[in-house]
Amino acid sequence: MKIKMIATDIDGTLVTDDKRIMPRTVAALKEARKRGIYVVLCSGRPVSGIQDYLAELGLTGNDDYAITFNGAQAMNVGKHEVVFENGLTDKECIDFIKMADGCGIKSQVVTLNSEIYVTNQDISKYSVEDAFYTHMPLRYRRLEDLPTGMDAAKFMWVDQAEKIAAQLDQIPEELYQKYAIVRSAPWFLEFNNVNATKGHAVLELAAHLGIKPDEIMVAGDENNDLSMLEQIPFSVAMGNGNPHVKEVSSVITEDNNHDGLGLAVEKYVLS
Repeated sequence: MKIKMIATDIDGTLVTDDKRIMPRTVAALKEARKRGIYVVLCSGRPVSGIQDYLAELGLTGNDDYAITFNGAQAMNVGKHEVVFENGLTDKECIDFIKMADGCGIKSQVVTLNSEIYVTNQDISKYSVEDAFYTHMPLRYRRLEDLPTGMDAAKFMWVDQAEKIAAQLDQIPEELYQKYAIVRSAPWFLEFNNVNATKGHAVLELAAHLGIKPDEIMVAGDENNDLSMLEQIPFSVAMGNGNPHVKEVSSVITEDNNHDGLGLAVEKYVLS
C-alpha cells in the first residue's frame, strides 16, 4: 500500500486536549510532506481557524490543500483559491432557524466567507467560543435582517448538550435523507449540504489531485469523521475515539495526547 494523501481531523486527532501538536506528530507529518505525500487537514473550522496549525506543519505552499467546514469547502492554501464548495441556501438556513427556535434551541449560521450569524440576542456561549477559536466575526441580526446571499457553509444548533439531546426526536426523518446531519460535539449539531461531509470532500479532492481511494489514509476520533473513516479503505481511529469510530476503522492507534497520529504515520506511511 503506497499512501499519497494523509487526511486528518484536527481536534481530538491532530492536536492534544490543550490544542497542541505533539513534536513527534509534527515530525512525522513534515517527513511525509517532504516525501511528496499530501497532508490535508480536515476540520469543521474555516481556514482562518486552522492557519496556525498549517503554518506549524509547513502546509502553506501552492501545492497544499485543506478541507474546511466539515467538507463544505476545499481550499488551495497557498493560492487562497477555492477548489469546490457545497453549501446551503438562504431559505434553507431560515427554515432551520425557525425549526431550532420552535425547539427552544440556540443556533447559528456559519458562512463560507468565515462569518457567524446568530438571531437570538441571548447569544450562546458556544457561539462565542466558536468565534474565538476559529477567528470568525460573530454577528447578531434579527431573522428578518439576515443578509441575502449569505453563502452558508452550515447551520448549527449551539446549546447545552442535554437540551440538544432532548430535542433530537423533533427533527423530521426526511431531513436526515436530504442533509448531512452530524453531532460534531456534545454542544454542536450540524446541518450540512448532503455532499458537505469529510468523506465526500476527501474523495473529491483526491480525484482533483489524481489520487485513488486506496492511496489515502484518513484519521479521526468523532462522529463528524465517520464519513471519511467509513468511505476510505484505510482508516485510523484514535485511541480516544468513540466506540463507533473504532468499530468502523481499519486500525486503532494511541490517543491524541500520546502521539497517536504521529505513530500511525510512522508505521503505515513512512516505514
